[in-house]
Amino acid sequence: MNDSGLLGDFMETRDQYLSNAEHAIAAGEYRKASELLWGAVTQQLKALAASRNILITSHRQFFDFLRQYAAESGDRKLYEDFVTLNALHANFYDEIIPSDAFPIFYQKAIDYITRLETLERNSQNK
Repeated sequence: MNDSGLLGDFMETRDQYLSNAEHAIAAGEYRKASELLWGAVTQQLKALAASRNILITSHRQFFDFLRQYAAESGDRKLYEDFVTLNALHANFYDEIIPSDAFPIFYQKAIDYITRLETLERNSQNK
């Protein structure tokens, strides 16, 4: 499952979501941008899971996978940060993130994606 084609698809979709999020942010469309950022996070998470031969097909599986991964790695913050970033998904529907706080969530999402990408690459190299 962790062939380069599947991982490449996740990365390509992630990059498209990030690009579209940047455009939405520039237009002041934070609800839309938040869902695109959430999509980028989840695509990167799918890549990490795929590098471990796990296919994520539902929202709940993101939480289940990360809960287990964090327990195995001893990195509880990895799961906690994901739970915090879930506000991006909720923001699309309920606009819970004030516009002045949005840059905080944006930076958290970018940092989290970078962290997941590093974990995914390290997993591939094992």
